[in-house]
Amino acid sequence: MATTDIYQITGGLKGRHAVAFLGGAVDDGVQVDAAVAARVSANDTEGTISAWINVPDVTGNYAIFGAGDADAVEYFYLDVNAGKVHAKCDVAGDVAWDLVTDNIVLTPHKWHHIVLVQNAVKPKIYVDSVEYSYAKGTLTETDVTESTLWFDDLANIDGAHIGAADSVAGGAALTLEFKGGISDVKLWSKALTDAEILSDFNGIALSDDATYLQNHWDFNGDYVDAGLGADNGTAVGDVILTDNYSEFISKFRNTLAAAPVVADKVVFSAYDGTGYAIVIKAA
Repeated sequence: MATTDIYQITGGLKGRHAVAFLGGAVDDGVQVDAAVAARVSANDTEGTISAWINVPDVTGNYAIFGAGDADAVEYFYLDVNAGKVHAKCDVAGDVAWDLVTDNIVLTPHKWHHIVLVQNAVKPKIYVDSVEYSYAKGTLTETDVTESTLWFDDLANIDGAHIGAADSVAGGAALTLEFKGGISDVKLWSKALTDAEILSDFNGIALSDDATYLQNHWDFNGDYVDAGLGADNGTAVGDVILTDNYSEFISKFRNTLAAAPVVADKVVFSAYDGTGYAIVIKAA
């Protein structure tokens, strides 16, 4: 038996309710068209999107949230790009803003809190409640022509997905399909403050959620939107709901997904909040 015939997997067992994406397959996502249509109708000039994400690597390019127009080039998306957090907006082929964290800020198999804020001045990104911005020198503008653009300026957007970029080529196709787990996706119709982002990171409801929290998909057994909009999601493609997407589950799923095996034996154990597995490949 070769050493490559044995997989040893170790990781924490504490996880989150999540929608799990099975390897970033073509056209996988959770469709939430009605949510963005409502923000376009409301002419929002500022807003915030937050999500908890767990990615298996820092090499891929995975969209967290994307919205676009199926008939023209008009879109924005928030994604992971080789371990960095990236956001882009384009109208009629002209990039309005394109920004990325200067460094790799994500750790594989770990849950991270990602936030995109548009405050009607310039977009900002937060990772685990830490601000990445132009002023701090931790966010790079690769192209910015109209940095204040938001739903009020994106009147043609008619589709959106959690876990995929939507219609970036002016057609209905999805791209940058997510790989890993996404939990607690929220969309506010206001720009959150630093203190409010820290509260969201710590799982504390905001005092004015009853006014501004338009959408909240926690993926606790369903795709129901608990926000003001009540815009329930629709699963498209190979996505599943999982009650406890943990570091261990992430490592186990993605280790075997990268090299599928028929196992002669799988041994599981747990101790002090950590899961262990040994998988022996069939001869």
